[in-house]
Amino acid sequence: SYLLELEQRRDTGDFERLTKKEALKLEQLIAKLNRRLGGLKNMTRVPDLLFVVDVNREQIAVKEGNILGIPVLAMVDTNCDPDPIDLVIPSNDDAIRAIKLMVNQISAAANEGLQIRMAVQADEEVEEDEKYLGAATLAKLRSGDFADGDEASAEDQSAKPDTED
Repeated sequence: SYLLELEQRRDTGDFERLTKKEALKLEQLIAKLNRRLGGLKNMTRVPDLLFVVDVNREQIAVKEGNILGIPVLAMVDTNCDPDPIDLVIPSNDDAIRAIKLMVNQISAAANEGLQIRMAVQADEEVEEDEKYLGAATLAKLRSGDFADGDEASAEDQSAKPDTED
């Protein structure tokens, strides 16, 4: 992205070759882009879900989510139109306590989902290891019992050049 390119140019010292005015303008542009897009600059893919607190204030985000096919989860008050929202949470979107409560619950659910996904991936890795490795090798890996001779002989084998012709 343009922001990452500008930051890379700044970090490599490319701005030092520019005039003070040009460098200052680019620094201000970097600051502005970081303020507005800083949370998005390292995203590599489209998000799986868009959570919106105030639909009236974030109409552009809701429209973009609908255009890109991203499900929109939103806190919808009586003064909002729930039609463009996929998953509606009827809630007061003006009260700080209500916002904190909902954001904390959504955050906890996202963290729980991440933990579940990591556990499933770990189980899949174990199943894959069991599929390709023998029982004795797995037992050694789990216990950490590698004799020094096993490691040394492996190192010796890799260090010896093939002299057979």
